[in-house]
Amino acid sequence: MRIRPLISRALRFARREDGVALVEFALFLPVFLLAFFVIVEFGRTFFNYQSAVAGVRDATRFAARTLDQHICVGAPNGGGGILTIAEPASPDRLFTIVESNLLNETGVLPVNVRLLQVSSSYRCVVEPGNYRQVEVPVARVEARLEVILPLGEILVLNGEPMLENITTDVVDESRVFGL
Repeated sequence: MRIRPLISRALRFARREDGVALVEFALFLPVFLLAFFVIVEFGRTFFNYQSAVAGVRDATRFAARTLDQHICVGAPNGGGGILTIAEPASPDRLFTIVESNLLNETGVLPVNVRLLQVSSSYRCVVEPGNYRQVEVPVARVEARLEVILPLGEILVLNGEPMLENITTDVVDESRVFGL
C-alpha cells in the first residue's frame, strides 16, 4: 500500500519541467567558459607573436639604416659577416629593440611568447641586374622565440605535458641604405 503513493509522487516529479533550463545551463556553462578561455588565450598568443615579428622588422630597419652602405665594396657574391651596429654604448641594440616591442604589448596577464636570442648578420649581393648598384649589402636579423601554448601547463598526462612549447625563428632581411 505504501509503494503506490511513492510511485505516483515520482511520476509527478518526473513530469515537472521547472528546473530544466537551469540544468541545461549548468551543463553548458563549463564547456562555454573553456571555449571562451581558449579563444582568448590563442588570440593573446597570436598577438604577442605578431608583436615579436614587428620587433624583428623594426630591428632590421634599424640595422639597414645604421650599417655602412659601402661594406660590400670588393666583396664576393654571398660574402658577409656578423652585423655590428656602430653604437659602443649599447652592443645589444637589436635585442633591445625586439624585446621592447614585446614588452610594449604585455599587461597584467603572463606573456605567451618569450624572446630567447637575437642574432644579426649581413650578406653581399653582387649580381648585376637585380639592383641599381653592383654590390648591395643586405642586413639580416633573426630572433629565436619560444611560444608557450595556452593550457600547456594544465594539460598533463602521467607527468608529461600534452602540449609542448614551440620554439621558432623569425627572420627578416632589408637592403642596407646607410646613413
